[in-house]
Amino acid sequence: MINSLIEIIFILILFIAIQLFVFIRNRKAKLLILNLIPSLLIILPMLFSIKDAVLPFSEYMQNAGFLLYPFTFITVISDFFPLDKKNHLFRSLVISLPFMFLFLVYNYLSIILLMYILLFTFIFIAIDDRILNKLEILFIMIIPSILLLIYYNLTHNKTLIIVSLLLLSIMVTLFVLYEYSRRLHFLNLRLLSINNMNKRLNQVITRLRQSNNTLKKIISQKDIELLQIARHASLAEVTTGIAHELAQPLTGIKCLSQNMIDDINYDDFDHMQAVSDLIKISSLVDRSSSIIDHIRTFSRKRGFSFQESDLNACILNAIELISNQMKNSGIDLIFVLDDSVPRIYGDNLSLEQLFINLILNSKDAIVSKMASTGNFNGVIKITTTFNDGIVKLIIEDNGSGIPEDIIPKIWTPFFTTKQKGKGTGIGLSLSHRIIKEHNADVSINSSGEGTVFTIIFPVNHPHPEELSQS
Repeated sequence: MINSLIEIIFILILFIAIQLFVFIRNRKAKLLILNLIPSLLIILPMLFSIKDAVLPFSEYMQNAGFLLYPFTFITVISDFFPLDKKNHLFRSLVISLPFMFLFLVYNYLSIILLMYILLFTFIFIAIDDRILNKLEILFIMIIPSILLLIYYNLTHNKTLIIVSLLLLSIMVTLFVLYEYSRRLHFLNLRLLSINNMNKRLNQVITRLRQSNNTLKKIISQKDIELLQIARHASLAEVTTGIAHELAQPLTGIKCLSQNMIDDINYDDFDHMQAVSDLIKISSLVDRSSSIIDHIRTFSRKRGFSFQESDLNACILNAIELISNQMKNSGIDLIFVLDDSVPRIYGDNLSLEQLFINLILNSKDAIVSKMASTGNFNGVIKITTTFNDGIVKLIIEDNGSGIPEDIIPKIWTPFFTTKQKGKGTGIGLSLSHRIIKEHNADVSINSSGEGTVFTIIFPVNHPHPEELSQS
């Protein structure tokens, strides 16, 4: 009767443990229950044998428990306290051995108690925490083991020592779980704090992004205004040349018209000559209109507009606006333009602005050298080449050159070496912006014998803004 009742109790305990393992969703709780099953297979037959009750197959159950326990215990330890792979198996076995020896070696309980003390000392050292908590661990783990060792040596009561060690093991397990849950709680609090901080940072980032977009729009507008100012400054410099360019066709129109009037007044009107003069007048008017249209387009307020551009044509258009200025300065212009240069992806007006700025800068350097040396023949050489898939523009002069310590500063806005009132410091700064907008590279080589600006353009390489729009 007693044995049957014991069997029922034993089966119920195992059934409850298995049910808990199946239905509990928490992974760590499942692992603890999994480790409880082989522990029950070991402990229950031992406890019942103390009361002179015999479970059927108790020896097989204990052997099965001893076989399964190291694996389940290792699984629990590795999940709760991850260790490096090399020492994982060894450390887990060291921790589980005292528990196994407790049921295998009945005659050496003193040694097993000492091993328990060593085990608790190991856990005490391994837990990195405040000194107060370490003292609690010392009291809970080591001192009871020492007291049990002393008591056993006096009474030799195996039943009491086994039950006491089991209770102590439960206490240690609960304490470790408490430490784990406490740390997990602190980690959750820190995670919550980090999440709240992250939300605040996201809000700040959103506001900064909005401010950044607003500033980009403002900067873009200011760039357009700066470009307009630079173009107006360039127009102010070439006004005399433009007036001369317009004066020539207007003078021609006036002369031809006067000739036709004179012929009519003297009744000596030649219709063929009149047609020829009218054709010339029409041509001169077209030329004047072309100059005016070019000026109007050049001075228009707008940003960059990228398309396929003829580099050589942009150079000639820029020269057309400042040709009279170059003639009056007595500087020779030499063109070495390669007809094989392919079209580049650029903004025509900005390129013209770039070339005007660089050429006028070279002109000023030559004029400065002429003033200091007297008899001097100034030359500006403009070269375009296309080799190995690279489009290169070279503007070379034999002016006064740029000091080496000044070269890094010439692209700085409002930096100028000219006398007050003769330079704004905008031209070269804007030129550098135009070069970068065209994804081009620029290099400067200067000495006392002149300056060489070399600009390398990508071939048919779309501008990033155009790509994003397409």
